[in-house]
Amino acid sequence: MGQGDKKTVTLKDVSKAAGLSLITVSRALRQPETVRPDTREKIQRTIDELGYIPNLTARSLVSQRSDMIGVVVPILASSLFADFAQGITGALDPHGQRMLLAVSNWSPEKEEAAVRTFIARQADAIILTGFSHTEATRKLLERYPGPVVEAWNLRDGAIGSVVGFDNHAAAAELTRYLIDAGYREIVMVGGAARHNDQAADRTRGFCDAMRAAGRALRPDSVVEFDNPATIESGGPLIQSLLERPNPPDAVLFLAELPAQGAMLWCLSNGVDVPGQVAIAGFGDLSLSALLPVPMTTVRIHGREIGRRAAEVALARIADANAPVPVDDVGYHLKIRSST
Repeated sequence: MGQGDKKTVTLKDVSKAAGLSLITVSRALRQPETVRPDTREKIQRTIDELGYIPNLTARSLVSQRSDMIGVVVPILASSLFADFAQGITGALDPHGQRMLLAVSNWSPEKEEAAVRTFIARQADAIILTGFSHTEATRKLLERYPGPVVEAWNLRDGAIGSVVGFDNHAAAAELTRYLIDAGYREIVMVGGAARHNDQAADRTRGFCDAMRAAGRALRPDSVVEFDNPATIESGGPLIQSLLERPNPPDAVLFLAELPAQGAMLWCLSNGVDVPGQVAIAGFGDLSLSALLPVPMTTVRIHGREIGRRAAEVALARIADANAPVPVDDVGYHLKIRSST
């Protein structure tokens, strides 16, 4: 059979094949408790044989619900955001909700396009990563009638609910640890802060902690790399830092993947970690604890952020008057041999 010869199976086809009225079949799908069990079983067998799939678009026009929640993540290369998505689906599945996933590649314009698609598809809720949106996106979300959850950071001026952790505090605490450990020439390496409130807050946390300790902040104390962060970028970054006339004795990476890449480069090139240079990351991806020199880092609870964000969205879907929370999931410093 050619592609053009295929015919979509309709509810009327199920009704005819089962020898039951269209009303009975429709009721069995919408209100199964009102139909006798043997009749429901017969209808289900017929559905399975014919391969009938309900038209969710038509159903949503009637119910005003799509049973879909739109989610935007910046990247999927990092398992942190994969864990975040996993946490969301784990919370949604028992409630019959499904996730529509979009990847923005840290582009506010791509996030805006995703939000427009979610709204057009009548998503029941929207979950976003961070607070960096275009003005058009913010206006769309402020007019959107469903729940909005901004995740991964804690900031004032939220559009709806917030589930995340204090990026500023986490970076400041890790910086203070390095200062207290006796490191004198500390350099921070982070993603570009433009359109990335998490990177901006981590950078600010580093700078605030350095100033509070009376440490000088030179122009070369902060190094930015282009998003998205990759493990491949870590080697050239650490090499360029170690080739400086006055190289750092500690490097704080505010993303985990380039920190891992830097560690692997050092191990491959005979650079003693932490004897020659200490390396700290941010995220605690699974490889970090398994490296020959286990890496100091900040543990982010990505799956828990996803689970709680989904639960907040579900609560607001069920009751529009439910509280609009600010949920601080927290973080943990993991001190290991690399520092």
